[in-house]
Amino acid sequence: MPELPEVEIIKRGLQQKIVGKTIKDIEVKVPKIFQGDSKSIYGAKIKSIDRFAKMMVVELDNGKAMLIHLKLTGQLVFDCREGKKDCRTAGGHPSKDLRADLPNKFTHVIFHFTDGGVLYFNDLRKFGYIKLYNTKEVPDLKVLKELGPDPYSKDLKPEYLMKIISRRPKIKIKQILMDQTIIGGVGNIYADESLFCARISPLRPAKDVQRSELEKIIGCIRSVMDFSIAHGGSSENTFVDAEGRKGKMQNFFKVYRQTGEKCPECGGEIKRTVVGGRGTHYCPICQK
Repeated sequence: MPELPEVEIIKRGLQQKIVGKTIKDIEVKVPKIFQGDSKSIYGAKIKSIDRFAKMMVVELDNGKAMLIHLKLTGQLVFDCREGKKDCRTAGGHPSKDLRADLPNKFTHVIFHFTDGGVLYFNDLRKFGYIKLYNTKEVPDLKVLKELGPDPYSKDLKPEYLMKIISRRPKIKIKQILMDQTIIGGVGNIYADESLFCARISPLRPAKDVQRSELEKIIGCIRSVMDFSIAHGGSSENTFVDAEGRKGKMQNFFKVYRQTGEKCPECGGEIKRTVVGGRGTHYCPICQK
């Protein structure tokens, strides 16, 4: 599943392509993918696109908004003119669909714009979704209210994490980073890389992590994500940006999926274990 940097990159790409366009009509081929009355947004103009953790909210000028989650294999593919692949831009799961004739069997929702542009929502596994709400309802949506602070939020402070940890003393520090109700948007890749940056073992009980170390972890989350966004995100699994290009972050992984390789800092061997059911990569020499 794309993590925060990848969704941020898709958001930024779509902002350049579809903000200001007017929806002419929508084809919903799989009802569970698009939830709501699609006809209620015919004629609406796209005002803005915002990111909340790993999700996007597309606000329209008629008081409606769409909550979009790509999940594991979702794609948003935009053609500036229907049937014109030479002006295609896309983001999400990389597959031949990004350059194939569309729509195809994996195309579940099609947005037609008044200027001839088309936006396709494709999803191999049909886990992703588009949900339509009144814009004023969005701040109170359970799925958003349950999210912890965004990594870039001023609310993400050591004191906040210390309070959480005091209530869950047996949990490991990596599980704190991965819990979306604690921090919204950090997944397996960036948890591993951020903890290496901070030189904190993912196996450490969270209660043993000091305030100064939590401050360092927060700084590392932000710096690692900044670096990833600057390098187009990670295409290690299933991601390309809004231009259909693979990201380069995977070329800079220090520990994630580097099992058996030499640590770039000390030369020791990168180890793999499991924390909270997730494969976890770390240097047992550098990370304590």
